[in-house]
Amino acid sequence: MLLAPRVPSSRDPLIDKDATTTRAWFRFFQLLQSSIEDAALRQYTVVQNTTGSTIPKGTVVGFAGVGSNNVLSVAPYLADGSQPSLYILGVMAEDLSDSGATGLCCVWGNVDAIDTSAFNVGDILYASPTVPGEVTNVKPTAPDNVIPVAAVLVSSATAGDIFVRPTIEQQKYYGEFTRTTDLTAALTNTAYAIALDTTQIAEGVTLAGSPLTQLTVPQSGLYQFTARYQLTSTNSSPKNVRVWFRKNGTSNYANSTALVSVDSNGGFATISSAQFFSLQANDYIELMWAVSDTALSLTASAATAYAPAAAAVLVTVTQIQQ
Repeated sequence: MLLAPRVPSSRDPLIDKDATTTRAWFRFFQLLQSSIEDAALRQYTVVQNTTGSTIPKGTVVGFAGVGSNNVLSVAPYLADGSQPSLYILGVMAEDLSDSGATGLCCVWGNVDAIDTSAFNVGDILYASPTVPGEVTNVKPTAPDNVIPVAAVLVSSATAGDIFVRPTIEQQKYYGEFTRTTDLTAALTNTAYAIALDTTQIAEGVTLAGSPLTQLTVPQSGLYQFTARYQLTSTNSSPKNVRVWFRKNGTSNYANSTALVSVDSNGGFATISSAQFFSLQANDYIELMWAVSDTALSLTASAATAYAPAAAAVLVTVTQIQQ
């Protein structure tokens, strides 16, 4: 059976007598393919700006709420520890005016035509802890957020190019607290919570209560508490001190007691204790103590010309696991 050859029709949208139209169709499909390939290499999310100022292209932004039509609101992100690391989103792929309009934020892929002249090709860029929305090639350290945001592909004042890939580790909380004054028990063989007076460094963990006895954690997780106590005695008779941990004001933590005997007059003794706790948000731990003789006290010592001061009590809190 013989088939007649197909005769092009002027009504065929892809084969037209006009060669210009044919080339236009081919160009259309080429551009469409290029756009599809480009979209596959970059990932964006639609965001809204309600900060009161334009957010320029290349700005590192973080979650700042929910705007109109359930669109994410963003603001320049500052990695100084004041915001959770999980709030970071990406890098603006275009200028975003404060007009209620929406724009594109790159969460994975290239952002080009920006100023990267301050950096070298291959530099890892972190969210800045000093300037909102900026990046730095100097890795921050605690208590600042450490968030790698991008890598430099092209160093240029006008044609800079970065590859965006925010790497977010869930923030872990910590703190170091001290008691810098002496403390004497009012009665023997009586449990007392130890009030602390100084926060040396902290992220999330806080001192609460009145007096300040409650070491409070902000989120659930596994935490390690390590405490050091400095003791002194005003007589040489043997006497004992017990220290332990109490949870949420009522539960003495099983097997957490440390016991030491002191029989020196005017000498110092130290005792250390450590424990892991699985805690919920806003749980708190207290340091407890009791003595068999009130001549035994927790004692701070002053600095000397060659050594710093010693706190009566020092405790560190470290989150080990989320």
